Amino acid sequence: MNEGEFAALDGYQLIPRLLHEVHDIDTRTTLLGRVLASPLLPRRRADATGPGAGLEVVDADAVLADPAHHAPADAVALLRPAKMGDLMPAVRRLSELGVPAIGLDMAPLADTPPFGRGAWRPRSREDLAELRAAAGCPLWVFGVAGPSDAEVVAEAGLEAVVLQSHAGLHLGSPAVVDLLPEVIDAVAGMLLIVAGGPVRDGIDVLRYLAVGAEAVVVESDRALEGLVAELHYGMRLSGCASLADVGYDIVFAPLFGES
Repeated sequence: MNEGEFAALDGYQLIPRLLHEVHDIDTRTTLLGRVLASPLLPRRRADATGPGAGLEVVDADAVLADPAHHAPADAVALLRPAKMGDLMPAVRRLSELGVPAIGLDMAPLADTPPFGRGAWRPRSREDLAELRAAAGCPLWVFGVAGPSDAEVVAEAGLEAVVLQSHAGLHLGSPAVVDLLPEVIDAVAGMLLIVAGGPVRDGIDVLRYLAVGAEAVVVESDRALEGLVAELHYGMRLSGCASLADVGYDIVFAPLFGES
């Protein structure tokens, strides 16, 4: 699956811009009311040990089971699909623990019969609105794989979508970087739009940002510091001193008819 994602990312070629005075790179961004050193949100494994990296995506079950270890104040707590009767008390408890945001992961719906054993538990706009009211904090939907679902999330009054392609694994759906322009056209200004596709390095992160993502959820065994250093390298080489400078103009887009 990642091979297709990486091939799509490689299709977004970045243009070096060397005749500029960019020396120091500022990747600071404000997310969920706090200033972060970069727009990268690491996905923390439930079995991870040691201090976290600030704001992280953490499995909600791990936060609920051991809040002392998983620092609720730094966790976007991610819930798997479940019955509303199970989701509502979990959302309320996470809110009581003080998480800055709650995520609802819809990607596992791809792993239902005949391709998996998961239960089919989709959510409606009304369900999302009810969960958001119970949360009392921002509610993000993970696993969104198209603009129509992003529109439903916006209509329900939620705050963010995390684009991931796993839901379309057996449908031949597009890669996250190719989905971004369509989703931006549909809901820009209404939702925070986060890329959740795979990354090999900080250059892939820069590609997502250039195409329009406002943040990137990173699932990687690599240290966050290395990815940020590579992001700084890519921004410096493309003439971007801050995230405000990163846009589609650093992506090679040949004129119509050129080969």
